[in-house]
Amino acid sequence: MYGLQVATQDAITAWGAKVNQLIVAGQYWRLITPAFFHGNLMHLAVNCYSLYNIAPALERLCGSKRLVVTYMVAAVAGNIASFYGSAAPSLGASGAVFGLGGALAMYFYQNKSLYGKRSDYVLKQLWQTLLINMAYGFANPRIDNWGHAGGLVGGAVVAYMLGPTLKLIETKSGKRYLTDCPPIPLLANPPVRIS
Repeated sequence: MYGLQVATQDAITAWGAKVNQLIVAGQYWRLITPAFFHGNLMHLAVNCYSLYNIAPALERLCGSKRLVVTYMVAAVAGNIASFYGSAAPSLGASGAVFGLGGALAMYFYQNKSLYGKRSDYVLKQLWQTLLINMAYGFANPRIDNWGHAGGLVGGAVVAYMLGPTLKLIETKSGKRYLTDCPPIPLLANPPVRIS
């Protein structure tokens, strides 16, 4: 997709970027399409590298379906936040990537009782990384901080609502099960017997 984008930068940007006036005019697809276009090769490389670092861990913990739902909702949430917070056109997957970071943070926060100190360590590392990225964004006027913040919140909300929210259940007979009990159990995993 990047090769096509380079060849027709103006056309692709005009068709897919978040442009507030065009969204107001009814082009609502611009709330999702910016997540699939990038301004240049470096922009694409940074987002791919970030995605490469965070998506596999989240997929192992949450599964492929939740990962895709989180990514898409975070992308839309980021573009909605950008629409309300910034008149500047924008594009890129970073709002969705921030959403995956928010989802990973929510996962470890919700499942703190199972992970103990490891959860605290992971949360500390995640928040440091997210804060450094947000600070960099404030230092660079071309970065869409509204998109990042909206994606972060969107990803965290999806993780809170869809889980996994793990609980250890012990039956009267002494069997122990790990259950997935999110508020919306649409994508919940079946209980797993652990002893």
